[in-house]
Amino acid sequence: MIIKKRDSRETEIKELTSLLSLPLPQDKRFLIERELRCIKAGDKGEQDSAYFIDFYYASSKNWMVLHDLRLECRNRVAQIDHLIINRMFEIYVLESKNFSYGVKITDDGEFLVNYNNKYFSIESPVEQNKRHILVLKNALEQYDILPTRLGITIRPSIKSYIMVSPKSRVIRPLKHKFDTSMVIKGDTLCTEIDKSDDNVSAIEAVASVSKISSADTVKEVALRLAKLHKPIKIDYRKRFAIEDKPIVTESSETQKSQKFFCFKCKKTITRKVVSFCWDDKKRFGGKAYCFDCQKIFLKQKK
Repeated sequence: MIIKKRDSRETEIKELTSLLSLPLPQDKRFLIERELRCIKAGDKGEQDSAYFIDFYYASSKNWMVLHDLRLECRNRVAQIDHLIINRMFEIYVLESKNFSYGVKITDDGEFLVNYNNKYFSIESPVEQNKRHILVLKNALEQYDILPTRLGITIRPSIKSYIMVSPKSRVIRPLKHKFDTSMVIKGDTLCTEIDKSDDNVSAIEAVASVSKISSADTVKEVALRLAKLHKPIKIDYRKRFAIEDKPIVTESSETQKSQKFFCFKCKKTITRKVVSFCWDDKKRFGGKAYCFDCQKIFLKQKK
């Protein structure tokens, strides 16, 4: 059963896209473009993972599903991509990663992504999810969310998985070097959960059975967690130090003396013409043309 759906990133994407239409300095433009790429890639990864989670568990009354759960507790924040809970109070904290060009995990647990045939180090999603679980545990305790049985609070079994695209290539170290069993392809989630249930010991099985609760009880816990969700709206103008007034990238004296030329005929053009072309990168490809060359260029594109 879906308790909380994914939050839309459309507003953030539109805001960042609108900022790119401003005459920004190159360094700020680079940072905004990078932020936009990260949001789109992350959103795609979460969407793909949500599809597989919902496929198996959205219609089940024995599983509660929460997407995009942002918790604040004890001056810590956790942005949990996906969280699912079953009637035995097994809680799966799932982190989505969109490794488009594959990922390599070293013997000491370092994560490297492939870009332009080179590997670059990134933050470990395994350690990231450990921090998310710590905040989750704190929230469950502080807000007294878990039910009790015979006066004793039920203690959940919390498990961590990193979900990557089924199309991503994952290069792993030997298991005795670094255990990567928590890094799974999104389409294998259900299989991995079933496998973990098959591998529990007899003692663990008895303990799990003793924690079995009604679907309504689990739903109530999930709803209380969903109420703790605290979405955040990022002020991108503030983050990238963009003032509300028109942006000036050079001093007034520099602007007065600076000359601009048509990319094609080299004829002198005004700053206003330059801004017109630069603001419409889709049509002019980031180049500035005089009025006559604009007509010729657009005619040739057709």
